[in-house]
Amino acid sequence: MLEHSGPGDLPQWKEVERLAALRNFDILDTAPDIQFDNIAKLAAQICNTPIACVSFLDKHRQWFKARTGVELAETPRENSVCNHAIMQPGLFVVSDLSLDPRFKDRVQVEGAPSLSFYAGVPLRTKEGLPLGMLCVLDYVARPEGLTEQQGEALATLAEAVMCQLELKLASKAAAESEEFTRRLLASSDDCIKVFDLKGRLRFMSEGGMRAMEVEDFHTIEGRHWTTLWSSIAGEESTAAVEAVKAGGIGRLQGSCATMTGVQKWWDVVVTPIMGHDRTPQGFLCISRDITEFRATEGRLRSSEKRLRTLVDAMPASMNSPQVVWFSDPQGDFTYCNDVWYEYTGLSAGDGPNGNWSTVVDPIHRERILECWSDALRKGTSFEIEMPLRRAPDGMYRWFIVRGQPLRNEQGKTEQWFGIAMDIHERKQSEQALKNSEERLQLALKAAHMIAWEFNPQSGTTTRSDNSLALLGITPGVDRTFMTGIHPDDHERVDGFLQEICSNGASSIECRYVLPSGETRWLRARGEQAGPDRIVGVTFDISEQKEAEAEIWHSANHDALTGLPNRTLFQHRLDAALDHARQNGTSVSLLLIDLDDFKDINDTLGHDAGDALLQETARRLSTMVRGCDTVARIGGDEFAVLVVDPLKLENATRLGALIAEALRQPFIYQKRTLISRVSIGIAAYPDHDGNPAELIKDSDIAMYQAKSQGRNRVITYSPEMRNVIEQRVSLGRGMREAISNDEIAPFYQPKICLTTGEIVGLEALARWQHPKDGILTPGYFGAVFEDHDIAASIGKKLITKVAADVRGWLDQDLLVGRVALNLSPAEFSQTGIVDNLLRSLDRLRVPASFFEVEVTETVLLGRNSDNVSSALAQFRQHGIQIALDDFGTGYASLTHLKQFPVDHIKIDRSFVRDLEQDSDDEAIIAAVISLGKSLQLQVTAEGVETHGQARRLRELGCDHAQGFLYAKPMAASQIPELVSRWNSMLVRPRSDKTAKPLGK
Repeated sequence: MLEHSGPGDLPQWKEVERLAALRNFDILDTAPDIQFDNIAKLAAQICNTPIACVSFLDKHRQWFKARTGVELAETPRENSVCNHAIMQPGLFVVSDLSLDPRFKDRVQVEGAPSLSFYAGVPLRTKEGLPLGMLCVLDYVARPEGLTEQQGEALATLAEAVMCQLELKLASKAAAESEEFTRRLLASSDDCIKVFDLKGRLRFMSEGGMRAMEVEDFHTIEGRHWTTLWSSIAGEESTAAVEAVKAGGIGRLQGSCATMTGVQKWWDVVVTPIMGHDRTPQGFLCISRDITEFRATEGRLRSSEKRLRTLVDAMPASMNSPQVVWFSDPQGDFTYCNDVWYEYTGLSAGDGPNGNWSTVVDPIHRERILECWSDALRKGTSFEIEMPLRRAPDGMYRWFIVRGQPLRNEQGKTEQWFGIAMDIHERKQSEQALKNSEERLQLALKAAHMIAWEFNPQSGTTTRSDNSLALLGITPGVDRTFMTGIHPDDHERVDGFLQEICSNGASSIECRYVLPSGETRWLRARGEQAGPDRIVGVTFDISEQKEAEAEIWHSANHDALTGLPNRTLFQHRLDAALDHARQNGTSVSLLLIDLDDFKDINDTLGHDAGDALLQETARRLSTMVRGCDTVARIGGDEFAVLVVDPLKLENATRLGALIAEALRQPFIYQKRTLISRVSIGIAAYPDHDGNPAELIKDSDIAMYQAKSQGRNRVITYSPEMRNVIEQRVSLGRGMREAISNDEIAPFYQPKICLTTGEIVGLEALARWQHPKDGILTPGYFGAVFEDHDIAASIGKKLITKVAADVRGWLDQDLLVGRVALNLSPAEFSQTGIVDNLLRSLDRLRVPASFFEVEVTETVLLGRNSDNVSSALAQFRQHGIQIALDDFGTGYASLTHLKQFPVDHIKIDRSFVRDLEQDSDDEAIIAAVISLGKSLQLQVTAEGVETHGQARRLRELGCDHAQGFLYAKPMAASQIPELVSRWNSMLVRPRSDKTAKPLGK
């Protein structure tokens, strides 16, 4: 058996006890409840997580009672973090599950994203037994965990879950108790009726309907007792009713006809039904059909006085075996019937007394013997309840013992006669009802809730006992609904009660002022239970209101700077523009972006970046008025909303002041930081009046500020939008081209200047536009600034080039190495080498047929370490590296030393004027000499004339590429090109008669 030691002051617990407690609550595999669902949603909102769960741990599984953000109904227990968390004393947080060795073997759900963050609070019973967890989860790690407020809120919600469980358990017990009472009443043959104080019939038991031969209770409901008992409605019955109204007990006998006219004799006992204030609220009438008994009594009356006394003392119910006894005036038994000896196991030979006190429960013995002696001394009829031991099993059962003195003509007691009746089931029912009421009171107390009953006719309210602790109101009956309602909410509360009377039910939230002066928020729910009865509950929702306010603030403000976030800023912008349009005023919007923020994060760390953001927020807040808004709407992006009477020119001056203020040095950990910003400004009515368009205007202006060198303030103009829209339109068109498979490789041959052979091809991207024909990168090259588009184009080209090479190899067509141009975007993708090699392996193309061309722009990028590693891997697999546009960038010699390069390509800008410009010739000669010295191949690009080709050959250049030989062409044209070129080599022509291929 598992046993767990509770940390701190938590009690020890055993697994079997925990499982038993879980079964007792009967919560497993129950239908969803909105109370638990709302708790889960609230937990997710408070902790800002996509997932929250209320889970219970059975023997082998974790079952979810409520969940948000996940669809699982249950998971294996050993696979859950909660299985470990229930061992903890309180809040349990795992900032990153993937880094925690305790959960390294945790099985992930197939197809679902990996969970990283976990926080949970155990759901503990009052005995300290953990039933499950209230937990929140996130797909991203959260090193900061939860805030103190979030942790406290999560613990409070866990307590609310347990309160719900206790309340449901109490409700179930109360329902079972009520059902037991109903069955008990249905099983009795006595006629049990309930009358109100006016004597109107309100209830009759099923046994009573059978005895009175009533088919439908509604036919007699509300009748006065005198119409039901007309034949015995005399002085005796009137006295009995009056005694009940005074709080006493009435009894009478008489003949009364049933609904079918059958005359029966009845023994009637009438008792009061007491209210909370101990005043009668009605009366209970138990009538027993004693027709046969009366007949027997009539026959024996003349011969047996004791029999008549026995009949008078018989109880209202005879369903259980009864002990009949006689005793002398001192209480010593002189006779007991056989039931006594069978029950107690005492011997009849020992006499009736037989030391009877030994069978009384020792716990109650002293009290019972004292009551017995007192009753005998007074000489009046008595009733005593006592537990007596049953001989067969030693069980104590409750009996009610009644005694009646038998007097002679002088009134002196000659002997006692009495009976003892088993009332054990009734006592158990009473105890169960008492326990149910106690549990209900405890549940109300635990849930900070009071129950109440309001009489709209009298205006009185009756409240549960815990109303003093919760509201400072004395429990019981009061002439007001709630004395401390906030003055501003009185009218709403009156409407709440009126709505219940009209519609049958209603609910309300209102403020309540405690006697201490503290204001609390309450929620009340009431239902009509009768014409003069409204029942309901009231509970404290102050913490919920505070949590809602916290949630609203968290949802509308930036956690780091405390400024309004994008959501709240958008609301204020919408409101400001609405006001400006209605009143003819102005609104100005300044978008501010920190130019060097990423560099600060990269060099000094995110703590420095956070400090800079906080200082920026502080400085901006000091530069605007109370009616203006400063918001953080992105990572390093702020917005300032300026309203009337300031206009666009004022906003422009403010932008310049802001830029100057933010440039002032900022000291962080003894280091001086200087922040420069780019600011874009737009205004209404000068520009757009639509909120989204106005934001776009200022964003365009800010983009212009960045493109013009940053650290400046730019005001929007319509011409700026045209440039942006053209760029966006091109990007959209290129995405459609990628989707429609309109991107294809064209190939330009590379010629050996010594032999004239085709020694390779360069693959070049072309857009096969459905309307405009073949488009070159000169048209769509701007889209390569978008890394996603550039990477998508690269993947398309690699796949198609590999397929083309496979086709040529299948035709035994040798074209040398095919050069692939890789953009900076492709090097920013992880696994670039593996992806390319997989494409080649899939088509069974050897890597030795390929070459990778990169520009110095790639080598100069931020991820140059990744580039160097990727190029080395290409080299290891037989793919050569070519440095394109050599001589046009920076530190080219450094790149030849640092990076694995096999091939350099002389840019066309040097080849174009080779025959006329001696400087270009000198540069080319130097590059060729450098290549020879480093054992690198050298290729000249842009060769268009025979003179250029001849001079390059004379200078020692290895290869040439350009329109002199062929324009870029589709893959389908390559076989014909190679065939024709080879034939030309066999039958070479003079330079004067040769024509460039592809023209």
